[in-house]
Amino acid sequence: MAKLKEYNGHYCESEYEYAFIGFLEAEGWDYIAGNNINRISKRDVLIADDFKKFIAKTNPELTEDEVTQIFDNVRLVGAESDFATLHKVYGWMVDGIQFTPQDGLAKMIPLIDFENPYNNIFRVVNQFTVEYTNNGQKENRRPDVLLFVNGMPLCVVELKNPADHNATVYNAWEQINTRYWRDIPHLLHYCPLACISDGVKTRLGTVRTPYEHFYAWRRVNDDDKVSTLPFAETETMIKGVYSPARFLEIFRDYIYFQDSIYDSAEVEIVCRYPQFFAAKLLKQS
Repeated sequence: MAKLKEYNGHYCESEYEYAFIGFLEAEGWDYIAGNNINRISKRDVLIADDFKKFIAKTNPELTEDEVTQIFDNVRLVGAESDFATLHKVYGWMVDGIQFTPQDGLAKMIPLIDFENPYNNIFRVVNQFTVEYTNNGQKENRRPDVLLFVNGMPLCVVELKNPADHNATVYNAWEQINTRYWRDIPHLLHYCPLACISDGVKTRLGTVRTPYEHFYAWRRVNDDDKVSTLPFAETETMIKGVYSPARFLEIFRDYIYFQDSIYDSAEVEIVCRYPQFFAAKLLKQS
């Protein structure tokens, strides 16, 4: 990551990518290049080693085979639609997954430790190639940045060249909402959150959020002033959303899926920063 130290405010997309990663590292995310991750196949979208390490550490009574069974249950998830699969996986991430070990007593296995954020494994990954099949031919997509917690890619980040006036945050949104859902839905099944940025505008949403509902996160703390400095949106977004404890709080408590019982629309929403701070004040009162 040495090139981050050479950042001078003028960069191309790849340099911005490493600057973005550097900000995340400063908040406590561990960087690893995608091509250094151990995967059997490029269709695999989970980091098996991290997932199994977390489950084994937090459930020492489980055997190695049982840990592998839990991993396979998450890896092979399916439902009647992509949206239903995403919703199902999110439920597992928040509430845990039910598993029956050899003793025959079913139990809930947490996939994330929300009460002790730093018990989790936080990784920021780039160059993570995801393979898919198109008309019988193997092809691939490579999201700019993925944020993994315990081996699961909880957030996809798409960046555009800050020096290219024709590359916009809309293009970044389109990449996720159109191309990734079309080509690599098996990745997005695990990615409730999405972030898009062109260096000037940095916006938060979900992988099901319409473009017009992606918003900036303009304060790290409720009493902060809104900065108008160049690059401020990116720094504020990363400090305000992606510090590990804050990220898990938003992930667990401030993502909403429309229940199909009440409405058939496939809606997934994440809070905006005023809603987040207002809800925290209500909790504290």
